Amino acid sequence: MNPSLLIVLTLLYLAPLLRLLLFFLHDNFFLIRRLNIWAGRFELYLGGVRDYVVIVGALFFLGQRIYGWIKRGEPFSWPVEILFLAIALYSRWWRWRGLIPLHEFARCNPRAHPTEFFGHLYARLGFLPHRVPAKAIRVIDPCHLNFRKNKDSKKSFWLILHGMYDSYIFATLAYNSFRWGKSRYIKTAGSGISLIWASRIVQLARMEVVVERSPELEKIKTGKIIFAINHKSFFDFCLAPFAYLKEKKDGSADSFTPSIMAAKDHFKDNFFLYRVVGFGRMLEAWGMIFVDRKTKTAEKTEKMVSLAVKKLLSSDMPFSLYPQGTRAWGQEDRNGSRWDAGYFCVGKSARLKTDGAHFKKGLGFIAVEAAWSLMKHQLAGPVWIIPVGMNGPGTACPKEHMMIQTETRVVIKLGDPIEVDPEEFRPLKAFSHQEVVWQKAYLNRVDKVVQDVDKAMQKMLEVPTRLERRFFVDLRDVLDARGVDEVAVAFKEWRGKSDLVYSILDCIYCLPQKKWRGCLVELAHLLRGHCSKEELGVLRDRIADCF
Repeated sequence: MNPSLLIVLTLLYLAPLLRLLLFFLHDNFFLIRRLNIWAGRFELYLGGVRDYVVIVGALFFLGQRIYGWIKRGEPFSWPVEILFLAIALYSRWWRWRGLIPLHEFARCNPRAHPTEFFGHLYARLGFLPHRVPAKAIRVIDPCHLNFRKNKDSKKSFWLILHGMYDSYIFATLAYNSFRWGKSRYIKTAGSGISLIWASRIVQLARMEVVVERSPELEKIKTGKIIFAINHKSFFDFCLAPFAYLKEKKDGSADSFTPSIMAAKDHFKDNFFLYRVVGFGRMLEAWGMIFVDRKTKTAEKTEKMVSLAVKKLLSSDMPFSLYPQGTRAWGQEDRNGSRWDAGYFCVGKSARLKTDGAHFKKGLGFIAVEAAWSLMKHQLAGPVWIIPVGMNGPGTACPKEHMMIQTETRVVIKLGDPIEVDPEEFRPLKAFSHQEVVWQKAYLNRVDKVVQDVDKAMQKMLEVPTRLERRFFVDLRDVLDARGVDEVAVAFKEWRGKSDLVYSILDCIYCLPQKKWRGCLVELAHLLRGHCSKEELGVLRDRIADCF
């Protein structure tokens, strides 16, 4: 081997070589630990690429030597490539095996500060042995995290890449906790890992997160729990662990990560998210439910509901889903800055033209079917639906955008729990599923659940107030004072009676800014003329065709 190449390879593998030679030492001294952490950072971010190149190169040169020995009779000597091949394989093995203590650290310290967690992770990959402590020194407040630096916000594609790589690390740790500790261990260790991952994402995005919990949640003692979360951005998925958090008396993580109904096309069929980032493999190991959103048949929907109910009833884990089914379209303010995301403006044109289509009924069917099963099998406790509203994720990164905006504020609100009492179905026990009486009562209860959660979500997110306020501010630029007053009087006829006007406004503000004026003027004209619901529906359909 070329002496220069030998020197370069030795320098590249200095950390693994020293770790083997200095196994009897430790990194307790501050300066030594800092050097150890920097070496570990190199190993984490670049060591994998280095190892792949060295393994492929060593096998190639080794193959050449063997070929020359067999075909040409050249003398065979043990090449130095074998040494570096062994070191590369050891380096890969250590990145997999050396991080085992971090699972227990995350389980015992779900509130650990992400900087401390990554400090231990880097040090474990450094050139000296590192002991992971039992208790974290730096902790976060999961009800209020503030990583904002009070600087001007900026949009960065680099943060997406950085977040993806760190998410890959956490997904791999969670998946390996299943491989090493099986399903029981992943429930607690994985829950701790998920909370530290969430705080890491907040740190990278320089975000502030505030969690507000309703005091009424304390009354949930028994029963099954379903979290219903609005969907504005992929950040909804990243920040959800703050809503799920549940700890034991000693501060360690309880099993709080729920079963999730995840999109099959995103997390299982997508090779990048399934295999490369590792989200799909992790969710699969966790026993999550993958929903096929492309094929929509009554039979498949019924199967998904049955599977979700089975998951909910067969364990003490809660269940979580996004009733909107997909992310709402992003919105901007008059200055072109991000203005979070919509609520009613969800899906494509055909869905936007349908009344109430912003909120799918799967949540209602799962809750009602679970309550019916609890009554039928005489199991204790009701079904509780906890509405979770998030304001702000759409500002950080809305749909169809690949740049994260820093310095954003996200508020996560956990509303009053909505109870679905199994005793409501006791009078229906005498009827079969095929009888009209049973079906009518069942479907009415499904609709009631969907409406209750929808109303609770709108109230938490202040959707009507937010849209109405913006509408009248913008109207002052296109109408005189008298015209605005007339619209305000006409608006009262719709307030609290129908979501149609609000859904139109929501869709308007998801359009490009150049289309707002014409749509707002037409809506104001219709309201002043005391239009019918059908006339408003025509305007809504025209706006929906723009998506």
